[in-house]
Amino acid sequence: MKRFFSGLLKFFSFILVMLFVFAGSAYGGYLYITPSSTVSLKGSPSIKYTVNSFNRVLSVETDNEGDDIRYVLDGLKLNNMKISDALQSTLGQLAEEGYISRYENPGFVLSISDEDEQKAISLVEKLKNDVQEYLQVSGVLQNVNIETTVNVTKKAE
Repeated sequence: MKRFFSGLLKFFSFILVMLFVFAGSAYGGYLYITPSSTVSLKGSPSIKYTVNSFNRVLSVETDNEGDDIRYVLDGLKLNNMKISDALQSTLGQLAEEGYISRYENPGFVLSISDEDEQKAISLVEKLKNDVQEYLQVSGVLQNVNIETTVNVTKKAE
């Protein structure tokens, strides 16, 4: 009888551990596929990135759907990239394709919309620093101004 209860205890312990592993994996997967923030690179063209809780790009949209910028962005394969890498790739490709050189004083506004104001502020600061560092090191873009804004959104009820 003692062996029976010992075996039963081990079985339920195993089931409990597996339950915690499954629940943790399911929650992590949910966070990965759920949009958390929206990062907008406003300029010409304006591009909107939907980002998850891990700051990975879920989708990319542009305001010029009829323009060939859509094909340029599709060719970059930005999904699942870190948002800072996606912004750098986008700016590099825009410069290479000549979208930025059309303007005398090119500039972009980097805007983040999120429910958590502190997270949005820290993300916008990190992105601004990463993008400015990229612009200085790469030398691809000259005299590009990056401004930042943070928008706090309410959760839909």
